[in-house]
Amino acid sequence: MHFSKNIFPCLLLSALIKAANLRPQWVHFDSNGISLAAHLYVPPTNSTLNTSRPAIVVGHPHGGVKEQTSGLYARQIAERTGFVTLAFDAAYQGESGGLPRYLENPYQRADDVRNAVTYLSTLEIVDPNRIGALGVCASGGYVPFAAQTDKRIKAVATVSGIDLGTLYSEGFGKYGGPMQDGLRDQLLEAGRQRIREEETGKTNLTRIFPQTAADIRPDMPVFYQQSYDYYQTPRGHVETAPNWHLWRSLDLIATYRSYAYMQLISPRPLLMIAGSDADTLYFSQVAIKQAQEPKELYIIPGLSHIDLYDHTNRSAPKLADFFRTHL
Repeated sequence: MHFSKNIFPCLLLSALIKAANLRPQWVHFDSNGISLAAHLYVPPTNSTLNTSRPAIVVGHPHGGVKEQTSGLYARQIAERTGFVTLAFDAAYQGESGGLPRYLENPYQRADDVRNAVTYLSTLEIVDPNRIGALGVCASGGYVPFAAQTDKRIKAVATVSGIDLGTLYSEGFGKYGGPMQDGLRDQLLEAGRQRIREEETGKTNLTRIFPQTAADIRPDMPVFYQQSYDYYQTPRGHVETAPNWHLWRSLDLIATYRSYAYMQLISPRPLLMIAGSDADTLYFSQVAIKQAQEPKELYIIPGLSHIDLYDHTNRSAPKLADFFRTHL
């Protein structure tokens, strides 16, 4: 699949320069009354003109924060394109506000993306008609979900995308299959936990991924096994991503579906990137099948779901070219 290419204005292109190790600005913006902490990447320009630029919102994985893979992609895309990029901590997570802590609310996560677009649209350096969005892992579900109805998002991309609702309610490796036998009991327990929270003020937190190497079991999906190596070692560990998940989030996640209305993204362009060795590849395959043109599924040989969090030598240039072409 080949996208039609727009010509980026030569004057603006010559005014943008790539920065090495671009440092972010710390900013905050509002998302439904919750203050979100974010890193804003603004590449330097040699232009004397007060010209606004395209911008890209970048969302992080479930359990992640802006200092990890989303921030890496935000920085590298900014360096390669000269565009403004924004990586942020989702509500209830990282350095952002919101209670209870570590709640995973898919609808709030999608609104965080929409509100990030609103924030960027208020900046003088950003052209509000040229804003795109990128989601990694669970945000590879939240970003398309938000873009299905938010037409301000002019180009949509994902890396190692998953649909968290399907993952939690139907189990790993399934899509559109029967509910897990224990789901109904788990939802009953989620309701009971809400009552206990109100009565005691205490929340029930569980680990998202293996916390130690000893917690890894051979029967676990590779995605979970490799998550330990990224999140719990110096490779990707950040103190503000403690690997906690509010257990009762399940009653918000269970009926959520990221890719139910993928056709609504068209005629805006869609790029989904996944590794050939990713045991989550099927999510991108399902989503791209349901989407309409223009669309592309870009599969990188030999890489897994987690590999693409920081093995960016092929994914980052592809994303930069995609956003340069369409914003």
